Amino acid sequence: MTLLLDIINGINKFLGFLDISPKYSNRGYTLLSAIPTIYILRIIYGLWLNQNYLQLVLYSLVFIGLVYFFVLNFFYYFLDKNLKGDVTQLFVKYLPDDAFNIQNEKSIKAKKVFEQAKEVPVNFNEDYQLKLVENIQALIDGQEITTRDLTREEGFLIEENTLYPYYYVKETAPETYLLQIGRNYRDLETIGTIHQVEPLRPVGLFIVGGDFVKDGVRYHEPYRLKFLAKTEEAATRTRRSKK
Repeated sequence: MTLLLDIINGINKFLGFLDISPKYSNRGYTLLSAIPTIYILRIIYGLWLNQNYLQLVLYSLVFIGLVYFFVLNFFYYFLDKNLKGDVTQLFVKYLPDDAFNIQNEKSIKAKKVFEQAKEVPVNFNEDYQLKLVENIQALIDGQEITTRDLTREEGFLIEENTLYPYYYVKETAPETYLLQIGRNYRDLETIGTIHQVEPLRPVGLFIVGGDFVKDGVRYHEPYRLKFLAKTEEAATRTRRSKK
């Protein structure tokens, strides 16, 4: 059994080293889970032959659990379907929000940042949304922007307040800035102009809109960008804290 666990651990590390797409790596882990399941079945058969019924019952329960989760994962990762008997949905439904405190902590931090920021008006180029759609799709394909599985949960494909990863604000004249975006920092393109009298202190460029699901129906909303900068009050507090 120890040798089997070592082999599975080695395969797991190998798949992680390859940095495979989550979709295909999860398929691989699903198929990999068949190995211990079959091994447990072999143990059950041996216990049956030796008439060791107590351990037979215990290992049978383990085997049933492994088969159950194998079937769930197979339907989800290979057939894109959720079974009605998926017990994992009960955890999401009935566990308190504190059970998922990692996401809550991120939300609290994001909320504090947004409280100290304001949206800055941008004079976008007329066709900037076409370039934005191309870039976002390329970043999703490259797994640089995480997305929600709209077949399992409702909401926007790209979570609210997702930071656009590659952007730059370039000052070209007093009170005038160019906003540039790209798929990396080597190929940035100007998509708009910002005019602001007070010094510009960027917080981030955030993605808004896109595909979303509500009440089981999928809708499409054009992508757009929201540029946030620190308010003068927040900037003053930051300067004071550094002294």
